[in-house]
Amino acid sequence: MNVKLAIQRSFLFVFLGGIFAWAISCKDGFEDETYTAYEDTPIGLYLKNNTEKYGLWVQILEKADLYNTLNIATTYTHFVPINEGVERYLKKMNLKSVDDMSTEQADYLVRYHLIRGALVEFAHFQSGAINELNATDDNLFVEFREGGIESIYLNGVSRFNNYDIKATNGIIHSIDDVLTPLVATVYDRLQEEQSWSLFRELVELTGHKDRLATVYTETTDPLGNPIQQRFKYTAFVVSDETFAKEGIRSVQDLLDKLEAAAGGNYTDAEHALNKYVAYHFLAQQRSFTDLGAFPAGEYKMNLQTLAPNELVKVSDRAGALLLNENVETGEAIAFKQTNIACKNGVVHEVDNWMPLFLPEQVSVIWEFTDYPDIEANVSQYRNSSLGSTYNKSFLQNELTSIIWSAQPEYKSNVLTYRNSRDADGIFYKDVLNYDHLRVELGESGWIEMKSPTIVRGKYKVSFVWPSHKYSSNTGIAAFVLDNQMIHARLVISNSKTDRVLTQAMGTVDFKETTSHTLRVLSLDGKLITMDYLKFDPVD
Repeated sequence: MNVKLAIQRSFLFVFLGGIFAWAISCKDGFEDETYTAYEDTPIGLYLKNNTEKYGLWVQILEKADLYNTLNIATTYTHFVPINEGVERYLKKMNLKSVDDMSTEQADYLVRYHLIRGALVEFAHFQSGAINELNATDDNLFVEFREGGIESIYLNGVSRFNNYDIKATNGIIHSIDDVLTPLVATVYDRLQEEQSWSLFRELVELTGHKDRLATVYTETTDPLGNPIQQRFKYTAFVVSDETFAKEGIRSVQDLLDKLEAAAGGNYTDAEHALNKYVAYHFLAQQRSFTDLGAFPAGEYKMNLQTLAPNELVKVSDRAGALLLNENVETGEAIAFKQTNIACKNGVVHEVDNWMPLFLPEQVSVIWEFTDYPDIEANVSQYRNSSLGSTYNKSFLQNELTSIIWSAQPEYKSNVLTYRNSRDADGIFYKDVLNYDHLRVELGESGWIEMKSPTIVRGKYKVSFVWPSHKYSSNTGIAAFVLDNQMIHARLVISNSKTDRVLTQAMGTVDFKETTSHTLRVLSLDGKLITMDYLKFDPVD
């Protein structure tokens, strides 16, 4: 969701210096740095002034050594449970009082309820994940239920009872119950829900369990330094009851339905059973709201699944979000449950066994930052509320989705992911999802990447990029798609003003439904900025 950046206020405060740290210590690092501004109060002090409602949460803040942290001049969004909710939590955890909690437990609990650096206001709530990660690096989920403003829940378990309580350093949203920090993976959810037993068996049989049970992947960068990558997934789960409606009550029944022989290597990506299971997963997290985020002017789109070259179609029919709608028969797949939050993604339950489906042509936006391994390596991926511009430069072979050859070969800072702040002008408000790629290959260098799967057919191709103002022509590039030159010379800069530009690249005719390879050649070695390539169907 889009979140407005906090507007800086003028404060009268005493601030003795130091840096923000979550590390646990024997003393709150900001104990002596509380400030007030006129009659207003910061978050920590506001909660302490309202102990009849939030006194037990204040005790948890103090136990975590984070009370005074919430009184410093930094922007926060804090979800605060009332006393009755804390009491229910303590009872659930078999704790007699807050004193029985460890400092570590209290610290993690507070950070799970806290978003630093952004004001997430009620006006920006949507049904689905809050884009801004909390202080434990997780998404929190908002759920709208029947009953209007009185029936909005956080993570599906805690009802909001008050919104947008203003403090000098942020916003408080009051909730009924303490949130239990999310630890369950997508696979854990499959294990917990007995009505998904056959789907879970299929996941195990086809070798997809490991990825769905993993939160952090331990690996090394090209220099041998240890790093953690966090991949997230979207699962479209089928219940035993839904399978049974199609006469599917066992793995053998499904094999018969797919006209596939029993036996063989079910972990082979080309096996019919493996493709069927992989088809129910996306390689990135998409909440229910994200699934309905269509390109401007569109009401349908195709999404790449984990099954090679297989797409799931999402469409809007009179305000209802559907999957794989058949334009001839009107048949479509609906959702039974949505936004079941997981530590490594989100689960939606569908009302159909969801076999592979070939959708029609739709407009396709190939955003160059929209790769799972870019998201997994970027700490501020598509954050709309940055206080300063974020850059992440990749090393050669650090990504598998993008490769390049620079001149000279050892050139540094060849590929940079940039997420912009509102002060960055067009690089924030006019590019897609606040981010873009910046490429400096040296003269005659090249960069190459694969598109998402695109349905066969004829398309008009357009390139969209943020063009920076420069006195002379710079960033001159050529574009090659599937080994065919589609634009021989494009100047990235312009002499008028920073602006987002679009260049028609011609028409292509794809003979099969598959992905495609784009190579961008640097003709002058200067900065090339890239936002997305758009494919519009041609009748």
